[in-house]
Amino acid sequence: VAASGGAGPPGVGGRLSHAVRASGRSSTGSWYEAVMKQLRQSWALPCGVDRFWEIFFDEAYSRALYLEGLQFKGYRVISLEETSRKLHLSPKLNVPGPIAKLIGDSFAYEQHGSFDRAAGLFTWRMVQPGDVKGKPGAVTSSGTIRVTADGADRCTRTDEVTVSASVFGLAGMIESAMEKELKSSWDSEIAFFKRWVAEHRESSLAR
Repeated sequence: VAASGGAGPPGVGGRLSHAVRASGRSSTGSWYEAVMKQLRQSWALPCGVDRFWEIFFDEAYSRALYLEGLQFKGYRVISLEETSRKLHLSPKLNVPGPIAKLIGDSFAYEQHGSFDRAAGLFTWRMVQPGDVKGKPGAVTSSGTIRVTADGADRCTRTDEVTVSASVFGLAGMIESAMEKELKSSWDSEIAFFKRWVAEHRESSLAR
């Protein structure tokens, strides 16, 4: 569900995860169970900080990443400015049946992000648009991408992601599925990014 690794990813830092659960009765009287999963992972990448952000915000790269690298069903740029970006995304879900039913077959979301170049930080959150079927707010995510220099033509990317769900009876299943999906997406994205850097190195040097 979250867009942005698995056993033995190309990481440089330890992967951290933390889960929080709570239960209670909603304002309508129905019981709910809330789950929040937090994960953090770092990777060494073969490019400088400026080159990373140049690629990250390149529309051709972004489209190829989501549609080819992550196999999303839909991708559309809502807005792209120097310090912000909004995308409309339709992921290809690979989750257990009960979760897929909860989210809905036509699940899609908007990713709203803001960029602080001086801090090397991209902050994003998932927003479910009103025209999407399913249960708004059943599954949400937010996070940051921080990139720091690591020598000449090298950088380190660190992602921190929080995924939460408000459901009843599916806490353990959703927690496991959320972490599995996120790690898989991370693996795919980092591998795709490295291939892109290698394949476009000549055009970068030409500038």
